[in-house]
Amino acid sequence: MKRTFQMTRYLFVGCLLLSLGISGFAQSPTNLSTNIALTAPAQTDFAPSAFFSSTAQIIAAINAARRAEETQLGLPANSLGNLTLPANYTSFSPNDRALYLINQERIARAGITYPGTTAVQGLPLEATESALINTAQNHASYLVANNVFSHTGAGGSDSFDRVNATYPANCQSGMGYSENIYVACTGSGTTPAFLVEQAIFSWLYRDSGAGWGHRKALLIQNTDIYTSAPLQGYVNDRGSASSEGFLGIGIASTSVGGYSNTCPGSFAGHVVVMNIADPTADASCMFTTSDALPVHLLYFSGASREGKAVLGWSTSWEEGNQGFEVLKSRDARSFEKVGFISGKETSFETNTYGWTDAEVMVGETYYYRLRQLDGNGQTELSKIVAVTVESADHEFFVFPNPSTNGRFTLRTPPDADIHLQLFSTNGTELPIRTTTTRNSVTVTPVHPLPAGLYWIRVLGDQREPQKVLRVLVSQ
Repeated sequence: MKRTFQMTRYLFVGCLLLSLGISGFAQSPTNLSTNIALTAPAQTDFAPSAFFSSTAQIIAAINAARRAEETQLGLPANSLGNLTLPANYTSFSPNDRALYLINQERIARAGITYPGTTAVQGLPLEATESALINTAQNHASYLVANNVFSHTGAGGSDSFDRVNATYPANCQSGMGYSENIYVACTGSGTTPAFLVEQAIFSWLYRDSGAGWGHRKALLIQNTDIYTSAPLQGYVNDRGSASSEGFLGIGIASTSVGGYSNTCPGSFAGHVVVMNIADPTADASCMFTTSDALPVHLLYFSGASREGKAVLGWSTSWEEGNQGFEVLKSRDARSFEKVGFISGKETSFETNTYGWTDAEVMVGETYYYRLRQLDGNGQTELSKIVAVTVESADHEFFVFPNPSTNGRFTLRTPPDADIHLQLFSTNGTELPIRTTTTRNSVTVTPVHPLPAGLYWIRVLGDQREPQKVLRVLVSQ
């Protein structure tokens, strides 16, 4: 637990609960080295912590934090991209705003290789879920009603007890993380307009006092190796393989002086509880989910193929989606429209898109992003991806991608001495048969692959990793 006074007007306390789990094929982001300080008034009302009164501050704060993370962890400049918010963001419920913001942070790290790790999966959470929202709300209300700030709740329960009680035993996988909690203390009993955003920023970027445990809970993928014993993450065996897990947010506030054990007597307390859970694929389990976004973008990535820049992205569902403008830049700041791909209007199936840019030069780096257009004229920007164009004779790429039957070919440099491994998103290595030619390796899975996302690990002649590639298997 950490306590920090802010300008004698605000107090933040954060706490999370975790348990020991099992090891696995780790693809979660690593920790920061120091807290990221914000500046007032552009990024926060009360420096150095997060106290937001406008969406402009949220955008500025998170983009500044991403740049600081790149510097701290030695990542390429602008590799985490820039946050944008939908024009109607303020009309979202707190749960939908939390889902959007957390997923943007998870997606921003997709494909990033942190020092000493494999590439991050960057899968977004599937949705908020009504029963889990109730669990989070009940604990938030319990905390303020009983003037405590703790993971111990009604009847002496801990967060794992509460999440486990939310669903039948056959409907949820055990995870090493279950809950984050946060409180802001203010001079007014009015709940801050962007309380959930303040909590998320604090958990992600100002969590050194808690050993970055809140950050790990927000960003965990299939496992988290950054604890004394690795923790189990999402098994990702339900629905689309390109998203995973449920989120629930609860918020409760007190009047001035009503939360005296945590906030000084002249302050009011405002509590945020976040619960996460991993649903199973059991068909008998019934969930009530919600995703506020018109398009659920699963991933957006780019690669060099045969001397060209090739982009690919996928959506799990679309509502009123007119399409995607492809934007291109040489400096990651000034973008121009270079293409347009029509959307599926309204679709509740996984859709995959691609676009190839032949107007490039070998050896140069280009930056791309998508602008999604809704039927009502609103737009939303994706993360930025960078593509360094390589000679066609010195690159790996997979085709067809997506594959309709799980069989694919990896194009390789001539006479490359390599070995391939195929993994599911939960880290299980899958048996394969390979056929090698001078410039390629064709991979045939021993067993049929369900639709979803898979990872190819390319090992060199010393059995050392050279590259991690993604392949999507469609229906």
